Amino acid sequence: MGMAQERARQVLRDFGHWRRSRPFTAGMFLVLSSVAIMTPPYATFRWGDVLVSITTIGGVSALLIGTLLAICGLSLWFRPQFRFAAALTAMLLSLVALGVTNLGGFLVGTLAGVIGAALALAWTDQPRAPRGKRRSVLRCLVVIGLVAVAIEVLPVAARDEVTPARSWTLSASTLRLYGVVYHGIERILVDGSPTMTMKFTVKRIEATDPVQVGELGNGHKVVIAARRGFSTASSTIELFALRVTGVVNLLGLVGIPVDFTPGHPPPLVPPSVVLTEVTTINAQVRGGTIVIPNARLTIR
Repeated sequence: MGMAQERARQVLRDFGHWRRSRPFTAGMFLVLSSVAIMTPPYATFRWGDVLVSITTIGGVSALLIGTLLAICGLSLWFRPQFRFAAALTAMLLSLVALGVTNLGGFLVGTLAGVIGAALALAWTDQPRAPRGKRRSVLRCLVVIGLVAVAIEVLPVAARDEVTPARSWTLSASTLRLYGVVYHGIERILVDGSPTMTMKFTVKRIEATDPVQVGELGNGHKVVIAARRGFSTASSTIELFALRVTGVVNLLGLVGIPVDFTPGHPPPLVPPSVVLTEVTTINAQVRGGTIVIPNARLTIR
């Protein structure tokens, strides 16, 4: 009996030495993260006589990311010399899982992965005082937090950069757009205030019976009209629109009334669009050259 106890103590001492010689806790968090991410897409359970199966999106992504996280966790245990590569990989996988695998296992997997990666980055095989270890972990967490904030804030700051613009209205019996790409909502400075607009890029614009109206200030407006219409040269044009109304012609057979605003943007934009009885309130146009034969300019 005494020999068995001594052997058990020796096993525990050996395990403790093995555990302290590698980022064991970090590996545990990564393995937990892999389980939390892989489980939801394939989970089933029985409630009485009812078998409940949870079917969610991201099954293949969850399996791939969860497997890679488990490999990172095991590498921290059995190959601690590669802890930096494993920790950085686990950090990226945990953040990617947040968007492609059911919120990273309903946030549990992502949080466990981030904590495990942070612990692995902070771990060292050099003996340190407990206070030093706590400071190292704290510094690592602060750096990771700053990086995460930068990733979120910098794109927002870039989107919020405003460009001065003045709104104007274009009406036409027919408006043809070629090479259209919708880029989403962008905020620019319109008439002196930041305003949300719909951003499009267009290769070519053709209009029939166009009338353009813009504010000059002091209650005056400039009106440009042309019976023969206008067209643009073949170059990419950036168009920022506040509102687009008209009738979309599908193959010249069916007309669908539309009214798009930044609050209700177009769900789908084909590469070529034909609009009739169209009115657009535009904020800004960049690039391209508009050719308007026999234009009439009137100031009211």
